[in-house]
Amino acid sequence: MADYKYINSTGVIMPDTADVREEVCDEYRGVFGDDVITDDWTPQGVLINSETKARTAVIENNATLANQINPNIATGVFLDAIWALTGGQRRNATYSQVTGKCSGVAGSIIPAGSRARTKNGDEFAALEEATIGDLGYVYVVFQATETGPVPTPAGSLVQIIDAVLGWETVTNEAVGSLGQDVQSDVSARSTRRKTLALQGVSTTEAITSALYNVPGVKSLTFRENIESVERIIDGVTMKPHSIYACVNGGTDEAIGEALLVSKSAGCGFNGNTTVNVTDPVSGQVYIVQFSRPEEITTLMRVYVSSRAMSTVQIQNAVRLAIVDYTRGEQDGEDGFTVGTDISPFELASSVNRIYPDIFIKKLEVANSTDQIFSTDTIPIGIWQMAVTAESAITVIIE
Repeated sequence: MADYKYINSTGVIMPDTADVREEVCDEYRGVFGDDVITDDWTPQGVLINSETKARTAVIENNATLANQINPNIATGVFLDAIWALTGGQRRNATYSQVTGKCSGVAGSIIPAGSRARTKNGDEFAALEEATIGDLGYVYVVFQATETGPVPTPAGSLVQIIDAVLGWETVTNEAVGSLGQDVQSDVSARSTRRKTLALQGVSTTEAITSALYNVPGVKSLTFRENIESVERIIDGVTMKPHSIYACVNGGTDEAIGEALLVSKSAGCGFNGNTTVNVTDPVSGQVYIVQFSRPEEITTLMRVYVSSRAMSTVQIQNAVRLAIVDYTRGEQDGEDGFTVGTDISPFELASSVNRIYPDIFIKKLEVANSTDQIFSTDTIPIGIWQMAVTAESAITVIIE
């Protein structure tokens, strides 16, 4: 290509492959004459196709690289670099942990790193050396050997992998804590958009950015009463000159700290959750309030038709697509968040987005308390959050 013309001031251009091939054909005609045959079956046609493929690969590669400066498209380390400009970073992967009851001969030493296996075959290693006590057992914290969420229901840690003299059995009496995978690009882009004012204070965007930066926070609503009298704003009674935040996820302590450091001076709090937070500068203890959302369990009936999959496949696909949407796992979609209405249209669209061959004839939703199904949108207050599960979704194939 004598002149690369697929990136200009308007952005990235992705030409049709047929147009690229025609460009190559014109170059061949310019060299060998207008009567040269460029059909696929000719030797020159094969060479033209090869050159077209090579040019298309270069165009696609350059377009992908050029798009990495766009935070809404960027991926991997490019997205990390853009996010770092505003003080944010991707959530790292963590390990699942479980407390195991190790039984055996008193005085036996279980070295750090000794491994045990769950019924599902997942391996866990002891974090620290432990000695079996006089009662014949000792509690040891085990950590998964791989990152990510590894479920450990009570009684699932059952097999000793590394033979240790005197260590005879292992089990877990309680459910373990789940780790997490490294934050995906989809999730990272969403979090970045919500934390653009992380370096600021006092403004609504700065306060919500600080809250979204708290580990584990998934969604929230925020309101402010700027008047000197008590007001009811969107159904919430607020004190004079105060803020209200309803937060899903994160620890109470971390949320309280984020609110205290990001709010404006003299601003009060509202909410059903209270936590004491010590100001790191003055040492004063503040009573910080915020709310946890009231969960609204949602039932769904989905009427579908499709010839592309079996009955079971259709039912599983529809349920999985809807649940992924509600969890915010579809690119560009936040799903069921605090204060977000339940829209049958959005739910149906989430299925068609992943499975275009499945035709959604009708999707009805209902609050589990009254179980009155309708295609109307169910309003959700700013103190509420819709939730659902695969078991709450009925798929009817017609």
